[in-house]
Amino acid sequence: MHLRRGLGLWGAVALLVVGHGAAATPVWAQAPNVLIIVTDDQRASDTLSVMPETRRLFARNGTRYSNAFAATPLCCPSRATILTGRYAHNTRVRTNNQATKLDPATMFPRLLRAAGYRTALVGKFMNSWPAASPPPHFDRYAVFPDGRSAYFDPRVNLNGLLHRVAGYSTTLVRRYSLRFLRRFERRDERPWLLYVAPFAPHPPSRPEPKYADAALPSWPGNPSVFERDRSDKPPFVRRLHYSLREGRAVRARQLRTLMSVDDMVGRISESLGALGERRDTLAIFLSDNGFIWADHRIGGEGKTAGQKRLPYTASIRIPLLIRWPGQVPQGATSARLTGTVDVAPTVLDAAGVAPDPAAPPLDGRSLLQPAVRDRVLLEYWRLGNSPFKTWASTRTRRFQYTEYYESGRTVFREYYDLRRDPWQLSNLLGDGDPSNDPNLSALEAQLAGDRACVGTQGSGACP
Repeated sequence: MHLRRGLGLWGAVALLVVGHGAAATPVWAQAPNVLIIVTDDQRASDTLSVMPETRRLFARNGTRYSNAFAATPLCCPSRATILTGRYAHNTRVRTNNQATKLDPATMFPRLLRAAGYRTALVGKFMNSWPAASPPPHFDRYAVFPDGRSAYFDPRVNLNGLLHRVAGYSTTLVRRYSLRFLRRFERRDERPWLLYVAPFAPHPPSRPEPKYADAALPSWPGNPSVFERDRSDKPPFVRRLHYSLREGRAVRARQLRTLMSVDDMVGRISESLGALGERRDTLAIFLSDNGFIWADHRIGGEGKTAGQKRLPYTASIRIPLLIRWPGQVPQGATSARLTGTVDVAPTVLDAAGVAPDPAAPPLDGRSLLQPAVRDRVLLEYWRLGNSPFKTWASTRTRRFQYTEYYESGRTVFREYYDLRRDPWQLSNLLGDGDPSNDPNLSALEAQLAGDRACVGTQGSGACP
C-alpha cells in the first residue's frame, strides 16, 4: 500500500524534495489513482435505485452532482468530450462515425501517462474506432468494439489480439478490470488510471440471465410521459407516439442490465480495499448520455428512435458521482452545473498535471475548484438523413433555450421556464402568447458565442 495523496491544484510543483540532500521525488508519487466508470445510455432519473453498491461507494462516500449534463447526448461525441475536456465543436467528433477525427494528443490519458501514470482501458472506447487499433495512450487495454451485438460472447481486442470471448460482456469487463488492477499493484509506487466502460444499459439492453426476471421498483411515469398537447414541440417530436407501457419495457431492460454493472462496481471496490488502494483513489462514475423512456411520448428503436440525441432533460441529464476520501465531501449533493466536459480537468487537477500548453485549451472546469459556471452548453449535429435536426441549447438552473437548425438557419426554437415547468411541458416560444417570451435577441447572441467558444479564459470563453 502506498501513501500517495493528490495535490488538487493547477500548476503543482513538478518535484518534491524529501530530506536534506535527498533525491527529488517525482510528483506522481504524491498523486491519486484514478478510476473512471462510464456507463452507456444511463439516465440520471430512477436508475441508481437498482445499484446499491454504486450508491454505497459513490453517493454515501462521495458527492453526487444533481445538475450534470452530457454536452452532446450521443455516445461517440460524448466520450471524446470526456477524454479531452473539450466540447464537440472543438474535438471535431460530432457524430458516431467520426471517432478517427479526434486528435489523440488532446486526450488526458496522454498527460497522465507522460507524468508517470500507468493507464488501462476496459470495455467501450468510441464508436467507429477501428476494431484492431489500440486506443491511444493506454498501456493495457481490453476493448470491446462491436457495440449493440456485444452483450454476449463479444469480440475483445486484448492488448492487440482480437478474438471472441465467451461470456456476458459486463462480467468480462469486470474480470479484465480486476486483472489490470492486480497488475498495477505489482509496481505499487506508481499511480494508475483505469477507465472502465461497460455497454450497459445501451439497447438492446440484454440482461444477464440471473437478472432476466429480477424484480424492479414500480414506475408510474412522470408528467412528460402523459403530455397530451405537443403542438409546441418540433415537428419530428410530434410524429413520435410512445406509450407508458413501451417506456416501462425499455426501462425494465435497462435497469436489469445495470444490476450487473452494480455487481462490477462492488467487485472493483472490494479489490481496491484488498489492495489497500481505496483511500488513495479518485473514483468517478458517470454516463455518456441520458435516455428517454416515453418522456414527451418519445421512444422507439434505431436511429429514428430519439431516446437520446434530443435536448430534453431525460436525454441530457446524467448520473455523475465522485469519491475521493479526504478531498471530496462524503454523502453530499451538489447542485452546480457540470457534466462530461468537466471530467478531464478534474482528473488533471487531482493529479497535479497541468494541461498541455501546446494543445487547445480545456473547455471544462475542475470540480475540485469553486463553482464558476452559470450555464452549460449543449449541442448536437444531425447525421445523414436522420429526422433529428442539428441543435444547440443553453441550460441554466432557471431556464433552457434551444435552437434547431436546417441548412445553417434556425428553423425552430424552444424555451422552458424550469422553475415553473420542470417537465418541459410548455414551450413559451410556441404557446402563442408573446407576453411571456424571453429576450430572444440576447439568448441568440449568447448561444451563438457559446457555440464557437474555446477554453475558459478571455473573450470567446466557454460557459
